[in-house]
Amino acid sequence: EARCNLLSYYMAHDVPYHSTLQLTFPCWQGLAKRVKARILLASTSEIYGDPQVHPQPESYWGNVNTIGIRACYDEGKRVAETMMYAYKNQNNVDVRVARIFNTFGPRMHPNDGRVVSNFIIQALQNKNITIYGDGTQTRSFQYVDDLVNGLMKLMNGSYDMPVNIGNPDEYSIADFATKIRDMCESKSEVQFLPKVADDPTQRKADISTAKREIDWEPKVSVEEGLKRTIQYFKGEVEAAGEIV
Repeated sequence: EARCNLLSYYMAHDVPYHSTLQLTFPCWQGLAKRVKARILLASTSEIYGDPQVHPQPESYWGNVNTIGIRACYDEGKRVAETMMYAYKNQNNVDVRVARIFNTFGPRMHPNDGRVVSNFIIQALQNKNITIYGDGTQTRSFQYVDDLVNGLMKLMNGSYDMPVNIGNPDEYSIADFATKIRDMCESKSEVQFLPKVADDPTQRKADISTAKREIDWEPKVSVEEGLKRTIQYFKGEVEAAGEIV
């Protein structure tokens, strides 16, 4: 199942999120130490912020606005990585860190605000496809099956530094909207809305480390993944009558 859109949630609940981070981290890290478990942190490409290096390798430290509207999520994930490795170094806990890039697939929540689900639902209903900004910003999208396979390989391997898990195929948001509209055989128009603050201008996974260290790269093409996801959402729209 594709991830829910945690960024949107944490932007609206930033203080409770950081409180939870501070309270829960010591608990499950302590548990892992006691039972000698391996911990996986589902980190994110958001730790790179609005990158000035392209594509983004794990060695890139990022370009993040520490007090911006996205800071809670971006910095929350960055400090989570810091705490993981501090605990590893101080308590010899076995850790794995996956920096997950945009992921999509069936069973995404229809109203979670993610690009793929938004565009597909709007296109299937012949509603305007809404883009925030001029559409030149780029993203790379991976199908959920590839993500799961990457996480399993990471957990079963010996490499314990951060690893990008993403599909390096890069699309501008405008081109991606057009692609989805065409695949849905939709009559939708593309509507451009004001840009969201601190929205990254480019995002592309450098997966050299994943290929070298865990023998992983995506197998499902973006087009094939979209076909499966569109088919799923067709059923959701038919069952609901309309998704707002």
